[in-house]
Amino acid sequence: MQVAKAKYLPIIHLSLLAMAILIAYSSVFGAGFMSWDDPEYVLHNADIQNITADAIKNWFTHFYIGNYHPLTLLSYAIDYLVGKQEPFTYHLTNILLHIINAGLVYVFVNRIQQNKWVGFFVALLFALHPVQTETVSWVAERKNVLYALFFLGSLICYAGYIIEDRRKLLVAAFILGLASMLCKPAAVTLPLALIAVDVWMHRNISSPKVWLQKVPFLVLSIVFGLIALKAQKQGNFLDQHPEFGILDTILFAGYAYVQYIINLFAPVKLSVLYPYPQSAGAIQTVYTLIAAGIMVLGVIAYKKKWYILSGGILFYTVNIALVLQFVQFGEVLMADRYLYIPCLGIWLPMVYYLYEAIGQKGKEIVVSIILCVVALVFLFATQKRNNIWLSELAFWQSVTDTFPESAVAQSSVGGVYMKQGDYDVALEHIQKAVTLDDKNYKAWYNLGVLHLRRGKYKEAEDALDRCIAINEYSKALFSRALLFQQTGQYLRALNDINKVLEKEPNNARAYYVKGSCEDEDGDYQQAIGSFNKAIEYGDGDPIFYLGRGIAEVKSGNAQDAITDMGHVIDHNPKSGQAWYWRGLAKEQIGLEPCHDLNMARNLHYREAEAALIKYCND
Repeated sequence: MQVAKAKYLPIIHLSLLAMAILIAYSSVFGAGFMSWDDPEYVLHNADIQNITADAIKNWFTHFYIGNYHPLTLLSYAIDYLVGKQEPFTYHLTNILLHIINAGLVYVFVNRIQQNKWVGFFVALLFALHPVQTETVSWVAERKNVLYALFFLGSLICYAGYIIEDRRKLLVAAFILGLASMLCKPAAVTLPLALIAVDVWMHRNISSPKVWLQKVPFLVLSIVFGLIALKAQKQGNFLDQHPEFGILDTILFAGYAYVQYIINLFAPVKLSVLYPYPQSAGAIQTVYTLIAAGIMVLGVIAYKKKWYILSGGILFYTVNIALVLQFVQFGEVLMADRYLYIPCLGIWLPMVYYLYEAIGQKGKEIVVSIILCVVALVFLFATQKRNNIWLSELAFWQSVTDTFPESAVAQSSVGGVYMKQGDYDVALEHIQKAVTLDDKNYKAWYNLGVLHLRRGKYKEAEDALDRCIAINEYSKALFSRALLFQQTGQYLRALNDINKVLEKEPNNARAYYVKGSCEDEDGDYQQAIGSFNKAIEYGDGDPIFYLGRGIAEVKSGNAQDAITDMGHVIDHNPKSGQAWYWRGLAKEQIGLEPCHDLNMARNLHYREAEAALIKYCND
C-alpha cells in the first residue's frame, strides 16, 4: 500500500502545482497587452508574423530592445500563428510555461535530495510567490519563463549525470544550456549554478574534473555575455547612471542582494521596478555588510558540510549577481522578475531545514501544514498582485504609490493618461518626471509626444530635441519626423526617419512616413518604393496602399493607383480620400470618374467639389 502511495505521489504533487498556478493566475487570462515592451515584441514586430527564412535570420542576427533572444521570438511567432494579436494566447503560453517550470523545479529538487515533500513545497513556493507575477503576467517577459525552462532542464540533466555518470546527460545539459542562453542572456550564470549543484550533491569541488566539466559551459557563457553587452550597448541601456562611482555601485549591489531576500520573506511592498536611491546611505552600508555576512556563512556552511545551505547561498548569489548592477544596465536598481530563478537558492534550504529540524521529531505534518498556510497566503497575494496587469493605469499607479519620486513611473502614468486623452493630467505627471530626472529621455519623449498631440509644435520640438540629445531614441526620432512632416519640413523629416530605419530596417510605419515626405517633396518614384517597403513589412494597413496610390496617381501610374485605391475602399468604404484619388486615376485613363468623385464629396472630402466641377460639370 505504501509503495502504491509513493508511486502516485509525484502525479498528485504535479497536479496540485498546476491547479494552484491556474487558480493564482486565473485573472490574467483576461489581461491585455501593456505598452511597456509588449508592442515592440508582439504588436509591431513584423518578424513574428510569419515563420520564414528571413524572419529566422533576423531573430538570430538582430537585437530587440537591447536583447538577443532568438528562441523567445520563435515562441512569439508560434503564438502569433495560433492567435494573431489576441493577448489570451500569449498569456496562456506564459502560464503554461510557468506550470512546466514548477514541475521541473519539483523534479530537480527530488534529484538532489530524497524527500518528495521538500521538492513539492519548494516548487509550490516558487510557483505561487507574488514576486513571480511580473515574469508570468507580463507578455514581454516571455524570455524569463522560457530561459528558465531550459535552465532548469540543464540542471536536471547535470544532476542526472552526477548520479548516473552517463556522458550523454552532460551533453544534454550543455545543449539545454545553449537553448537557455538563446532565450535570455541571464542564463550565462549556468556554469556557476552547476557548481552549486555540485555542492548540493556533495561533490568534491576542489577536484580538477569538476571544474574541467564546466569549461564548455563557461566558453558558451563568455560568448553570450559579450553578445548581451553588445545588445545592451546598441540599445543604449548601459551606464544609465554615470553619476554613481565604484563605491556607490558596491553599496547598491549589497543593498539589492539583501532586499531581494527580504522581498521573498515579506512581499508587502513589491513593485515592477525599484528606482535607484538618490545616494548611497546608511541602509545601503548596513545591507552590504549583511550581504557579506551571508556569503561568509556560505563558506562556513560548506566547511561544516551543511551542503544544502552552502549550495543554496551559492546558487542565489551567482544567479542574482548578474542583475546587481555591477555593470549598469537599464534605468532601475531592482526588478521582481530578476528573482525568478535565484529564489530557489532561498526556498530549498528553508524547506529542507524545516523538515530536518521538525520532521526528525516525527512532526513532518506540522511542517507541511505551516508550508501549506504560507503557500495559501502567497496564492491570495499573487491573485491580488495580478490585478495590476488588468489595467495599465493600475499597473503604473502601483509604482507611483510605492515610489512617488520615480521619474520612470511618473512619466509612464502620464503616458497612460495621454493615451486616454486626458492631456492635462498627463502633463502634470510627465512634467513631474522631467523635474525629478532631467536626464530621463523617455520622459522628454512623452512630453514631446504630448505637445505634438496638443498642436504645440515648438514645445514638442524642444522636448524631442532634449530626448534625442540624451539618447537617439528611435521613437523620438520618429515623432520628430512626424512633427517636421506636419509642419512642411520634409527634408528634416527625411533625415530623422532615415536614422530610424538605420536602427529598425523593418519598421513599416517609418517607411510610410518616408514615402509621404518623398511624395510631398515631389519624388514620386522614390515615394512608391518606400510605400512598397511599408506594405512589405507592414500588417496590411490600408493607409500604406492609400499612400502608394496617391503617389501612383501623381506619377501617372493610374491603373496601379486604381488597384490600390480599390483595396483601401474594400477595407474602408467611408474613405473619401480613396474615392477622390481613384476618381482622379480613372480620369487619367479616360474612365468615368464622376461616381467616385461624388462619393468623395458625399463623404465630405473637400477637394472632391472642385474636381466634380472640373471633370463632371456638376
